[in-house]
Amino acid sequence: MTANPFLPVSLVGYVLAIVAVTLRTVYRADAARRVASTCFVATWLVHLGGIVHEALRVGRVPPTTGAEYLLLLGWVVLSLHLLLWFRANVELSGLLLAPLAGVLCLAAMQWLGASAPRTERAVDGWFLVHTSISTIGMATLCVAFAMSVLYLVQDHALKTKRTLALLARLPSLERSDQLGHRALLVGFVLLTLGIAAGVVVIAEARARPVVVGAKLILPLLAWVVFAAILVARASFGFRGRKAAVLTITGFVLGLATVVGMTL
Repeated sequence: MTANPFLPVSLVGYVLAIVAVTLRTVYRADAARRVASTCFVATWLVHLGGIVHEALRVGRVPPTTGAEYLLLLGWVVLSLHLLLWFRANVELSGLLLAPLAGVLCLAAMQWLGASAPRTERAVDGWFLVHTSISTIGMATLCVAFAMSVLYLVQDHALKTKRTLALLARLPSLERSDQLGHRALLVGFVLLTLGIAAGVVVIAEARARPVVVGAKLILPLLAWVVFAAILVARASFGFRGRKAAVLTITGFVLGLATVVGMTL
């Protein structure tokens, strides 16, 4: 288990915040929303403290291991959730993005403690660009994933003519589609830049042509899926349920890349 004292506390914060969001969703309690907001902000600060603690412990800023990347990614995902929570008023993102951020934090905590020390590698400018852009891009795609799930839930409920209490707290189908599209567009641009920077990093590290492997193939597959969605949307008006399903598919491929980094 990692010696980072901030991470167990942040996990408690995630649990309390998710419970509060659930109570807010079920009972529409304003007090639960205030508790959830407080827990989310406090957890954001504690999680950030865990990142700073880890950076000071290893003596470097950008993550160079899968565990460090997961820790940073979880914090960025929580940051984007807070943006949706306070600016876009999408409360139910707390039932999707917050648990995802918590799972990433838990995975990082486990791997930080279990992984063997690694040889220090030189951190150059390209590597910093690659990790920074990739982290923000993947977190943005998490938002696209969350909005796609919310879209499918509401679309299914409307098509089956079910009256769900949570529908009143869901953004409209059009707004879900717009928010998901914007997140997908930003995430796609960042994914493209991250892949390009990653190729440069791999080429420089190996001093020979890039070797094709799972860590390169999976991001490229995700890139192809996202590119196809954006092209079809711009050229043929492709949107709605099919776009949401494909967005989730691309996100799963991207998430498989993240998991592969820790293996």
